[in-house]
Amino acid sequence: MTNPQDEIVFIEPGTAPEFVLKGIRIEQYLSRDACRQFSAYRVHINPGQIKNTSFHKEAEELYFVISGQGTARLGKKNYELRAGCFFRVPAKTLHEFTAYDQGLDLLNFHSPPVFSDHDTYFPSSPGST
Repeated sequence: MTNPQDEIVFIEPGTAPEFVLKGIRIEQYLSRDACRQFSAYRVHINPGQIKNTSFHKEAEELYFVISGQGTARLGKKNYELRAGCFFRVPAKTLHEFTAYDQGLDLLNFHSPPVFSDHDTYFPSSPGST
């Protein structure tokens, strides 16, 4: 039997498993069994929608904006997002996203792997960890 972590993963557009976390639609590109050093997601934030403040105790994140516009609050600073922007979010950094009229479509990687029930935290109020 082969180890899923050693297999090639190829996903056609629109075929990745999806779930909704706190109102945000997320495509999961790697199954939990296939993740060794990182997890991979596509995050869809609807026009005007806010992705609640969250953080990860262990994982750092990499993001690439595929399309749309919005704002990222990373730590205590706001950043304007548009297609082509890339950014890193270190572990323990509070982050929140707000989509403008076009919505936001983001490619998202975590290392070590993160799942909705593992190393994902939503503080009750901004600034609490």
